[in-house]
Amino acid sequence: MPASDMEKTLSDYRQLLAKIEGRKGVANLAAYLEKHGLFKAPASTKYHLCFEGGLIIHQVGVTKLACKLRELLLPDTSEESVILCALYHDAHKVTDGYGHSTYDKNNTTTSEKQPYFWNTRQLNYSGGHKSALLISKFVDLTQDEVQAIAYHDGPYVPSWEDIKGDPYPLTLLVHYADMWSTWVVEKGRTKKYETTFLQDLKVELF
Repeated sequence: MPASDMEKTLSDYRQLLAKIEGRKGVANLAAYLEKHGLFKAPASTKYHLCFEGGLIIHQVGVTKLACKLRELLLPDTSEESVILCALYHDAHKVTDGYGHSTYDKNNTTTSEKQPYFWNTRQLNYSGGHKSALLISKFVDLTQDEVQAIAYHDGPYVPSWEDIKGDPYPLTLLVHYADMWSTWVVEKGRTKKYETTFLQDLKVELF
């Protein structure tokens, strides 16, 4: 990735963070994650944005889309809440909160082609739930925020069974922003949709 693109991503991150830093604990959470590698972590082992800095690109993209969706679908939900949940929904991909990084670089000469491996020394706990646990060490989360972070992976993880009969609107918003960013934006498929999909979505839903 060109250095200028990463600089833009970091600038966008700072702007988003500035909107929620007034909330108690957020500044400390951000400092903790940055100290433990937020800007260097990949977004996955071998799937989307599996390179150094991939995670922050993903987090910023999800948050910007979530904010757009909020304006259309959940205007009564605070922007602060949406930014907090979207910007740190994958906090567990930085660290488990107990001193272990999430990923190990693949520096071996094995037949494995993936750039990173899952760190088996870290806390063995569901990813979304681990994010909620880590964030709650610093920030007093609301009930809606806890669910949105813990279940942002939606039906792609077994734990969705816990809430599939009653997912909160914020949970669905963060999940959709996450999926669209991962499978459309990050794969370069946006040109076909970027000018109309939000308005089309609003018409379809309402």
